[in-house]
Amino acid sequence: MHRRQIVLSIFLAALIVMASFPAVAQHDTSPLIGVMWNDVDRKILTKSIDKDEAVELLKKYEKPVKAFFRKMGGNIVHRDKWVFPLTNYSSISYRDEGNDFLLGDYDYFQGSNTKGHPAHDIMINDANKDLLDDSTGKPVDVVSMGSGVVVSVDTTWQPGSKLRGGKFVKIFDVTNSGIFYYSHLSKVFVYPGLIVNAGEKIGEVGRTGRKTILPGGKTHLHIGYLKSEDGYPVPEEIIDDLRRSELKVK
Repeated sequence: MHRRQIVLSIFLAALIVMASFPAVAQHDTSPLIGVMWNDVDRKILTKSIDKDEAVELLKKYEKPVKAFFRKMGGNIVHRDKWVFPLTNYSSISYRDEGNDFLLGDYDYFQGSNTKGHPAHDIMINDANKDLLDDSTGKPVDVVSMGSGVVVSVDTTWQPGSKLRGGKFVKIFDVTNSGIFYYSHLSKVFVYPGLIVNAGEKIGEVGRTGRKTILPGGKTHLHIGYLKSEDGYPVPEEIIDDLRRSELKVK
């Protein structure tokens, strides 16, 4: 396929993705780079790309994503200004009281069969598992902790899928050079290439995912943060950030 055909194909794919999310179409977007990053991330999850190639591509895409964000006037949000990732909830609890961050032998490029648990699970008040807060009777919103560009999403997960995280959103945090990962969502309201600001809704808490959908699974948000080390995503512990931002809500 000629280069011009490849570019056209990617652009058309971007238009299809954007059309799937009319509710957020008013935001500024960079569909081309967003779709390209999303495509590589999907291949990483399904282990259909060579690791060295994937590492180089993520490193390559980081610069234009940052440039786009700054050109469009994206908000600078330093780490001490991150917001709590949930709103409209009656109560929450952390798995193992926030001691569930387990790095183990984790590597971003292990795909959907990652080892360890380099993140935190935040449970909502949903004993009957209907995806609604038991006290309010409404969904619990997931919002962006910082500002950045959406670089990967999944809206297609269905029971039986082998994907561990279910429906998810990944946002590249330009200010602090890292990736926020929000998973097990019931709904996703953003798409690749979208600029989002701290506090903006990106999804709703759910139980999607290979194991989370099972009877023993709880309705919760799985949230992690991966610092970019020369383009290589490396997990960081964020429990202090979560607790600090939670206090601002109370």
